[in-house]
Amino acid sequence: MSVAINRYLLLNRRSLSYIGNMNKAPRTTERAVEKWEDAAEAGFQTLPDILLRKQVELGLSPTDMLVLINITMHWWYREQLPFPRSATIAERMGVDARTVQRSIRKMQDLKLVERETETLEDGTTRSVLNLSPLVERLSGFARRDPNYVARMHRKEVA
Repeated sequence: MSVAINRYLLLNRRSLSYIGNMNKAPRTTERAVEKWEDAAEAGFQTLPDILLRKQVELGLSPTDMLVLINITMHWWYREQLPFPRSATIAERMGVDARTVQRSIRKMQDLKLVERETETLEDGTTRSVLNLSPLVERLSGFARRDPNYVARMHRKEVA
């Protein structure tokens, strides 16, 4: 069997295992695997391009961006807020945990993220990061972005 056929079968089996939005998730996964091959099999995330385009306007330094990307790595479902440890992110980045904590505090001060306490079923609590403020800001930027306007126009025509 050719590599292309094997990959096709793998993607179709994976697509059948998705529960929820059957149209978006498999397509995103297929595209990631097609582009990144085995690296995507280790996990991947989606980030809106507008975040990268507007990072300076948002007040984010390169360190802040990398911390934010590491936070979003733990955020797959909108309703399940991420709760990565600063030490984990710091280890990945090769910096001190205080650097990560300062970056998160800065993002809170910029009103891009909110730290919240979440109570688990067993009664314990954990600190989570709510990215809704960032999503709202990025959505505002997106609605004024020429790429967004062009895509929305194409959807209306189709």
